[in-house]
Amino acid sequence: MDIITSTEDLCPDSKTIQENILFDIIKEVCGNQNCVLSPKLAGKVRRIIADSDLSHYSSLHKLSTADESTSTLLGLMHKTDAELTFDEQAELNQAIINKIQNKIPILASELDKLKQNIGSGKKTRKNEIKGLQESLDDKLNTLKEQENEKVELMVEWLNHRLQEVSSFSNNSTALGIEWAPLHLPLARRLQTLAATTWICLILFGEAFCIFIYVQILYSSYWWLALLYGAWLLNDLDVCNRGGRIVEWVRNWSLWRYYRDYFPINLVKTAELDTSKNYLFACFPHGVVCSGAFGAFATNALDFYKVFPGMTCNMITLGGHFRVPLFRELVLALGSCASSQESLLYLLDKNKNRGKCVVLFVGGAAEALDSHPGEYKVILSRRKGFVRVAMKSGAPLVPVFSFGETDVYRPLNNSEDSLLRKFQEKVRQITGISPVFPIGRGVFQYSFGVLPLRSPITTVVGVPMEIEKNLDPTDEEVDAVHAEFTRRLIDLFESEKSKYLTDHKNTHLVIT
Repeated sequence: MDIITSTEDLCPDSKTIQENILFDIIKEVCGNQNCVLSPKLAGKVRRIIADSDLSHYSSLHKLSTADESTSTLLGLMHKTDAELTFDEQAELNQAIINKIQNKIPILASELDKLKQNIGSGKKTRKNEIKGLQESLDDKLNTLKEQENEKVELMVEWLNHRLQEVSSFSNNSTALGIEWAPLHLPLARRLQTLAATTWICLILFGEAFCIFIYVQILYSSYWWLALLYGAWLLNDLDVCNRGGRIVEWVRNWSLWRYYRDYFPINLVKTAELDTSKNYLFACFPHGVVCSGAFGAFATNALDFYKVFPGMTCNMITLGGHFRVPLFRELVLALGSCASSQESLLYLLDKNKNRGKCVVLFVGGAAEALDSHPGEYKVILSRRKGFVRVAMKSGAPLVPVFSFGETDVYRPLNNSEDSLLRKFQEKVRQITGISPVFPIGRGVFQYSFGVLPLRSPITTVVGVPMEIEKNLDPTDEEVDAVHAEFTRRLIDLFESEKSKYLTDHKNTHLVIT
């Protein structure tokens, strides 16, 4: 093996280790017990140890040999002045060697034990790793089995749901129910929502508002309900004095979605003079005036752009203006009461200019004759509107909504049927016709109270000039009525080919 003659041949860590080992051996050799050195040499080495820190590099040179040509076990450091003679150094070296030789079997035994411990430790670690690997594999297999069970249960559940859906679909088909598709554009869903909101206001709005008012009246805010009630009593006549239009309400986006649901269109055939007021005689009433509501009670069809400089008021039953809360919505949409006082006020040139007053001549009674593909209007026995036009001098304008009767499918109620007699009786008592409309639902197309998606086109005809007559005779009223009837028929016949599919077999029936 290579001989190390200087500590510079060692790396710093190895050098430090060897110095520490050497220092321990020297202290054992010259120890008080079992000292193998001569008393003189042992005393000298002890003095050197006492005077110097032999664990440090700079002190070990004191134990080096005086003969620089001889390599000794203590000749590891740079040679300087020595305190031991050569013989003393030789004796010390021999003692050190003997000590090292005595330690070799012990060190070898300890080394073997250490190797055995390391080997057994490696084997133990291998066994532990193997055990952990097997445990992990077992857990992974368990998780896989659980996931497979979950997947199987999910597939089984889905199969049951599919069977139920298939069974439901078959039952729906057998019952004649056509369901709406699941995937529809958002715009169409909003249109359906708007139509649903509108029909709910028509059918249930009054009852809901009465309920809310009663709830407020019997709550801690009863004083607010009383104040509103007192104000309502003082404001009852506003429906006969021109109403109270709120353009913000007429401009709601809700009405535009409602317009696009059918869709509804507004067509004019002649210009209107903004210095005059006009009485729009609108036909047919239909079940709930779907087309005329969108055209004249809202700004969804841009009435102000179609007829620049004109404003419109829709006429409805006076009872609506006595329902708390609900009346505010009706007034905001521009509606007024169906009384002669209200009509004459709106058509008076001294009070208003550029007014279009929309009146449904047939009224609620005409709703009973609303059937798809049929146009049957009540006009022969309705002459009051002509008398109002003559007293005010306002031109009469025929207005016809094509497609109005196609948005609902009422029950068959011939004039001699028990259902028709019941409907007429209820109308006479309440002023409202119980039509029992059959339309569609929110999620299916087969039945419900929503109107059907059928286009409606409201056509405004050419104005019929009326000479003002404050006290017209029956003959004069009949003459004007006959002329208006002729103009209404002409409007229907001239326009029906544009908006009706089976226009050749569709005729206007006037009763």
